[in-house]
Amino acid sequence: MSQFFRHRIETTIEHLIALLGEMDGDCDLEIEVPEEQHDEEADPTEAGIADAASLEFILAENSCRQRGLKR
Repeated sequence: MSQFFRHRIETTIEHLIALLGEMDGDCDLEIEVPEEQHDEEADPTEAGIADAASLEFILAENSCRQRGLKR
């Protein structure tokens, strides 16, 4: 893709976002789907559980690599 064509796409997107902002007053407006409006289901990532497990895995993997061990 040429630099000129990429610039035209970026300009067009910026123009369309500005146009949407003029139409509804909020260019970042994201309408929530009716099915998700009353979603009470627990999400482990919101509680930080998934993040803690990911961090533990990354730290363990890094430790193994530093010691020259392979899994």
